[in-house]
Amino acid sequence: MGRIRTEDLFDLTHSIAAPFFASDEEPYRVLSGLADKIIALGKTLDSELYFSPQENVWIAKSAKVAPSACIMPPCIVDEGAEIR
Repeated sequence: MGRIRTEDLFDLTHSIAAPFFASDEEPYRVLSGLADKIIALGKTLDSELYFSPQENVWIAKSAKVAPSACIMPPCIVDEGAEIR
């Protein structure tokens, strides 16, 4: 059995998370320090496209989020996402 690589599991061509995975061939390695990476990326997001309803949570203005959804930090809800 061979090693599972990130490219075997995910198509990252449409994800703002692609840089997180680029440095690690094995996808589980990205989990170490992921919260810090999300926070760092969130701070760079364009405020014209994203809003921050609470600290360390960024939601794309084009995303659909149900009023009953519970979103815990750190989190980025990207453009076109739907959270129910």
